[in-house]
Amino acid sequence: MAGRNRPLVLIAVVLIAVVAGSCGSGAGDDVQAADIEFELLDGGSTTVGAYIGRPVVLNFFASWCTPCIAEMPALESVHQQRPDIAFVGLAFNDTPTRAREIVADTGVTYPTGVDPDSAIGNAYEILGMPTTLFIATDGEVVYQHTGGLTADQIAQHLSTYFTS
Repeated sequence: MAGRNRPLVLIAVVLIAVVAGSCGSGAGDDVQAADIEFELLDGGSTTVGAYIGRPVVLNFFASWCTPCIAEMPALESVHQQRPDIAFVGLAFNDTPTRAREIVADTGVTYPTGVDPDSAIGNAYEILGMPTTLFIATDGEVVYQHTGGLTADQIAQHLSTYFTS
């Protein structure tokens, strides 16, 4: 009877090993994600890593995402109040034309780019839209929020994760 369960036990062990192996520690994944180059909407290109050294608020948005568009003025408002924090927007799986329209419509002035093939979003393992990452000065993601944020919520997260 025990012999009949061996194939099931072996399959379970292999599945656990595969799942555990696919789950990164986070630190190495963040470094790789921070090194992926993206095009800025106002010209040129950069990486998330270029902003490391000061706290970063990285917001993934899309033109087809109503909550994304709704939260962008709140992000801009806090950006204006906190020049010590680098705010960066990335249009996830979107076109530069649509992203430019949304940025213009919402009045966003912080650096914004496009992640057209979702490489950066996938590297940071975002699960829904909008997603906002709060990244420490060493590049570690200290908090990830999926869903819309208000200005008060953003300010609260900044005071929780980044002392001023």
